[in-house]
Amino acid sequence: MSDASTAAIAALKERAGVVNALIDGDQTVLVRHPTLDPGTIDDRFVLYPAYTHQEPDRYQPRYEDYYHRASAKPEDGVPIRAVAEVREEYTVPSDDLEALARHYVYTPDGLRDKHDPDDDLRVLLLRVSALESPRLIEERGSYRGCRAWIELTDAVDVDLESTTPVLDEPTFAERRAAVRDALE
Repeated sequence: MSDASTAAIAALKERAGVVNALIDGDQTVLVRHPTLDPGTIDDRFVLYPAYTHQEPDRYQPRYEDYYHRASAKPEDGVPIRAVAEVREEYTVPSDDLEALARHYVYTPDGLRDKHDPDDDLRVLLLRVSALESPRLIEERGSYRGCRAWIELTDAVDVDLESTTPVLDEPTFAERRAAVRDALE
């Protein structure tokens, strides 16, 4: 699927600060409400940064800079810088968020505020890779709104195969084991 002009590309919308943390390797999991991402995610997808509804109080103090770096949408387009794939998936009660706190930039209460704390949450362990040729794309009307998944049009030229993992294999294996241990 290296020729993006032949097919639409699946993109997961996530807050821009979180996308930056994933690309920097400071975050390895996404915590989502189960109704936002139904089913199993089998293919690689683009990380699409969203600049609305960002809340600085949701970030752990040591990661507040992610909010400040991404608090305003760039005027020249939306930066598409990385692809991801789900390596493991868990359904956890919101009480288990503290055990995972070192794997994401929000506070556990920030995640509870974002999601309904009475429901189980979906935790996705992501393998993120940076694009060798990042792109700035136009934000189309069809990309807007409160939706987790969008399809980037065939006019978006993103090479999903020319990527470099943001974490080397030993580091990713260590993080994967730590997530598993935290949820046992």
